[in-house]
Amino acid sequence: MEIPLKGTPTEIPLQLAPHVANWATATYRQCDFGDLLSQTLLYKSYCIYIYRFLAERPACLPLYCTEGAVVLQLVTQGPIKSVIEGIGDTLLQTGEYNFFYLPAGTHALCLSTGEYESIYIVLGATLLEELAESREEMKELLDHLQHSHEAGAGLTPRLMDYRMQELLKGMRNCRETGGNLLVEFSTSIRNLLNLYRKSLNDVEYSLQLRAAGYMTAMLSIREEVIRNPSIQQHTLTYFSRKHNMSQSTLKRYFKAVFNKTLHEFVREECMKKASWMRNNIAASLEDIADEVGYADKSGFLKSFKQFHNRMSQQKPC
Repeated sequence: MEIPLKGTPTEIPLQLAPHVANWATATYRQCDFGDLLSQTLLYKSYCIYIYRFLAERPACLPLYCTEGAVVLQLVTQGPIKSVIEGIGDTLLQTGEYNFFYLPAGTHALCLSTGEYESIYIVLGATLLEELAESREEMKELLDHLQHSHEAGAGLTPRLMDYRMQELLKGMRNCRETGGNLLVEFSTSIRNLLNLYRKSLNDVEYSLQLRAAGYMTAMLSIREEVIRNPSIQQHTLTYFSRKHNMSQSTLKRYFKAVFNKTLHEFVREECMKKASWMRNNIAASLEDIADEVGYADKSGFLKSFKQFHNRMSQQKPC
């Protein structure tokens, strides 16, 4: 998988140094449309490609694949439009990601003037076979790959939440080398795929609610909270203004849809994030409290303890 552009190889500018991963093979080219920073890591179980575009004019660039591939694409700076045979146009904004089968041949990436970045993780057979056991549509992508279909196929684009963003950050900043790096990335990619699988389950749940005639706004509120919960920001006042409805209406509909009040839901998601941060990031409880929007640290500690006690009681013996 590559972007086959003619260009002049040039030293990477200092201002782009923070975007260059320690583990990647990096090249920088000056091309007709602007400049391109390419970073790659090639391994039998997966390949990682990071493309950063500095477009001086609008352009559609070729994306070439020698053979079919199943790809996880994550846009860290968008929007980026992909034009893939069998799928058509797919526009991903900053923070969105997608999972698709890319057939052999030349496809297109379309950019406006500006700076953009997209990460592509091409998955090997072992990872795909594990994933195909979990969902039927993922099995279909594997079937496309195994039979070298000429048309692409894609799943539902999703928005990255705080867990996915932290996984990507950890991968980019990873200082491991050799076999340790490969094992670290295998684990991280499996975690990324598992989060995507769970996100698709949320999509199905949302579609069921829409079919039942509930308000689209409630689903938008739920998704925003789950993506990055904040007890300080995600209030009735904030959401009622954002969705142009009264607080009493929002409160009534949210409780009807999700069987809990908005405040209960936000607090629960904040505690989930706090627990995840406690287990995955070297951060103090004070820093975690700030991250989930608690100005009152004693109130945070009380809620955190109650949440963990309740989770412990719910664990099967």
